[in-house]
Amino acid sequence: MKHKDGKPINQPNKNRGVTLAVTFVVLCGFSFYLGGIFCSGKDGVVVNTIQKAIDSPRQTSGSLQLKSISFPECSMDYQDYTPCTDPKRWRKYGTYRLTLLERHCPPIFERKECLVPPPPGYKPPIRWPKSRDECWYRNVPYDWINTQKSNQHWLRKEGEKFLFPGGGTMFPNGVGEYVDLMQDLIPEMKDGTVRTAIDTGCG
Repeated sequence: MKHKDGKPINQPNKNRGVTLAVTFVVLCGFSFYLGGIFCSGKDGVVVNTIQKAIDSPRQTSGSLQLKSISFPECSMDYQDYTPCTDPKRWRKYGTYRLTLLERHCPPIFERKECLVPPPPGYKPPIRWPKSRDECWYRNVPYDWINTQKSNQHWLRKEGEKFLFPGGGTMFPNGVGEYVDLMQDLIPEMKDGTVRTAIDTGCG
């Protein structure tokens, strides 16, 4: 078949595409076949090696040996020591962008290798989920926390325990009352599609 100007028209060769597809499938199948032959032999060697190691553990040359290390007890000065946020090291850093409040871990020669002693009267922690609402006061014996935060309803000391009533400055009477206030503010609100109606507080 020729074009109007007499030049022959090149038609696409359909047989070439079929040939390439068949060649590709054959090569893929052949590679899978070879992989199956060679890999199955290696897997057998690995399995045999593992089985020998299990059967004769005493003959293995690289046996693991554990060595216990004992650490001295830190002094009571380190009761609240947090290495990477130590207020005693803050003066080394400037106040620009409050970089002094970022994590600054001490260099190796300043790191402590001792065990922090528990406070006097320490008790095993209360188990979850009860620990969500209370903890032993003697485990965190800081009255200043109670003094600073009791009016915000985050924490309250009762007897030998700190209680966490929840609420805070945003929900002084609990979340339920806050939700009722939101319902009064937006009467048409039926679900949680409105994420924030009013954002107040220091957070």
